[in-house]
Amino acid sequence: MSRHSLALAIALLAIFVALAALVPVGAPSSAQSSQTPSTRGSVVIAGGGDVLAHIRVVRAARANGWDRVLSGLTELVRASDVAFANLETPLSEERPVESGSPPILGAPPELATGLATAGIDVLSIANNHAWDQWARGAERSVAAVRAANMGAIGAGPTLEDAFAPHVITRDGTRIAFVGITERVNAGPGHSPPEALIARWDDDARVASAIERARSMADVVVVSIHWSHDFVERPNGRQRERARLLVDHGADVILGHGPHVLHVVERMTSPRGEAICVYSLGNLLSNQGNRYRVGRRAAAGAHIATWLPASRDGAWIRVPVTAASGRITIGRVEAVPLFTFNNFWEMERDRTLEPDIRVQRLAAVTDVPLRDERRPIIAATLGSAVTLVDR
Repeated sequence: MSRHSLALAIALLAIFVALAALVPVGAPSSAQSSQTPSTRGSVVIAGGGDVLAHIRVVRAARANGWDRVLSGLTELVRASDVAFANLETPLSEERPVESGSPPILGAPPELATGLATAGIDVLSIANNHAWDQWARGAERSVAAVRAANMGAIGAGPTLEDAFAPHVITRDGTRIAFVGITERVNAGPGHSPPEALIARWDDDARVASAIERARSMADVVVVSIHWSHDFVERPNGRQRERARLLVDHGADVILGHGPHVLHVVERMTSPRGEAICVYSLGNLLSNQGNRYRVGRRAAAGAHIATWLPASRDGAWIRVPVTAASGRITIGRVEAVPLFTFNNFWEMERDRTLEPDIRVQRLAAVTDVPLRDERRPIIAATLGSAVTLVDR
């Protein structure tokens, strides 16, 4: 090498070293930096089960306000989480509400405001009580939920609208919610109906809806109303349907319908991992109101009035990370719940008005009740879930 060439090489090396010193150690390349925001994100999907605004629940809210009824929920919802619940009561009272089996449900639209104030982001309208106030009531429910700045899924003026995803972006991560139900108790009441419900009567339609949501989001959450009242565990058909949902794009399945808790299962996915919560039980209801530790049900009493499992609930938190098209699920936590109900105080004429509200199990002052329900809730949810107090 000539002296001139050697001098030129040394000069170029010096320039390279100087430029390298300007870049911090461990800093990504420009290509890496441009990819990071769009290919990686973490979010916590949080949720509870059925919101059943029975006659006494609505009466409690009129006496004490929805803020008190939902006070236990308000303290659980974290601002950073994306929070979900199943609205199993139409927000209309045009049709007279009735107790019975099944009941006809209806509640004032102020319930939507209460849930939004408590921190809920998305409500599913797709469940067996969706047409209790006819299709017009379902339309009013969607309108009330959206007026309260929440997403409404599972119902709409057309089937395409009913199956359409609601997409939320949280810290750069897009989360799509889809709502589906296996059945509806009543008919629309008039034709053509103002709102249709996303019912699982065709596998291809469901698969297409999930694939559509997948194309629009980093994380896909499916709300599904299935099973039957007070059935204690998921069946083979549910597991087949959970598999179909995951194979076509679902990452988190939030199930509800039987009004009691079911097991939570981790699943393999074409994208890595998925989770299926088969049933979140009741978030709020008047069910199980006569239950007391150590007391048997009265002869002939309906199961809905004494079954303690119908007052068990869980506020679940599912951490999901989406990175370059792959999904990983972190440690799933659940806060055990037990609905507060002053039924016996009213029966003994100690108070005139019902007091029903969402309550953390850890806040229950009845120690025997708390000690009885916690291990039952833990065993029901299974080993995929870690119980926490708040």
